[in-house]
Amino acid sequence: MTEGTFDAYNWGLIENKQKFIGQLMSGKKPSRSYEDVDEAALSYAEVKALASGDPRIMEKTELDGQVTKLKLLKANHESQRYALEDNLIKFYPQAIKREQETVADLETDIRHLEAHTPPDKEHFSMTVMGTTYTGKKEAGQAIIAAFESLKDLSDKVELGEYRGFPMTLWVSDSGLSPKLQITLKHTRSHTFEPGSDPFGNIIRMDNVLEGIRDNLEQHQTVLGNLLQQMEDAKVEVKRPFPQEAELVEKSERLAALNVALNIGGKDKPNSRERQKRDGKTSIKRLLRRMGVESAASAAPKKDKEMEVAI
Repeated sequence: MTEGTFDAYNWGLIENKQKFIGQLMSGKKPSRSYEDVDEAALSYAEVKALASGDPRIMEKTELDGQVTKLKLLKANHESQRYALEDNLIKFYPQAIKREQETVADLETDIRHLEAHTPPDKEHFSMTVMGTTYTGKKEAGQAIIAAFESLKDLSDKVELGEYRGFPMTLWVSDSGLSPKLQITLKHTRSHTFEPGSDPFGNIIRMDNVLEGIRDNLEQHQTVLGNLLQQMEDAKVEVKRPFPQEAELVEKSERLAALNVALNIGGKDKPNSRERQKRDGKTSIKRLLRRMGVESAASAAPKKDKEMEVAI
C-alpha cells in the first residue's frame, strides 16, 4: 500500500463492501437497510482531490465510515428503546400481574395444606370413590382400581380427596401416547402421573403437595426479577444516545467537507447570471413569435466601404 495514492480509498471501499456482505450473511440486523457499495463511484472532484494529494479526501473517507458506524449504533439504541417502551406498556405489567396471582394462589394452597396435614405420619386418611381409607396400602389399591372407571380418553373421574385437596383422574393425550394423570386442586392444580404401585402413588401425592413450597419460592424469585427489570427499564428508556454529540460533530464536518470538495454536486452558474441569461433568451423567443426582430438584429449594418466613401 503506497501512501498518498488511491490505495487507501480503494481499501476503504473494500472494507465497506465486506461489512455490507457480512451484515447480510450473518443474519444480524444492525440496520433496516443496506447500501450496495458497487453503486458507489469516484466523482471527478474526488479524483481531483486524490490526484492532487488533498488530505481532506482522506479525512472524508474516514468520516464516512465513522458516521455510518455511529448511525448504526444510534439505530440500535433507538430500537432497544422502543422495545423497552413496549415492554413497559405491555409485557412487564401483564407478566407481573400473572406472577402475583400465582404467588397468591400458592400461598393460599400452602395455608390450606398446613391446615389439613396430620400431626404425624402415623395418622393417614384418604377418600377414594366415596370410601375413606386410613391405611396407605388399601388407599393405594383403591386408586389403581379406580383407573378402570375411565370409559374413554375424554373422561374425567372425581377420584376423592387427600389432605384437603380434591383429586381428579383423567387422561393426557398431548404427548406421543395417552397417559393417566391425577390432579390435586384447591386454588391451583398440582398434577402427577400415577403408576402401578399402591404405595408409590401415595408417595408421589405427598411429594407433589410438599413441592408447592418450592414452587412458591420459584415464582417469588421470578416476580422479584420482573419488578427489578421493570425499574431498570424505566431508567434505561430515558437514557439518550451516549455518542449523540460525536455523531452531530462528525456529520457536520462531513457535510462541510462534501461542500468544500463539491462532492455530490455540480458546478452551477451564478443564479443572478442564469436569471439574466434566461430572461434575455425568453424575450428574444417572444419577439420572434410576434414577428418582431430585436433592435440589434433589425438595424442595418454599416458597410466599411460606405463609411470610407462618405
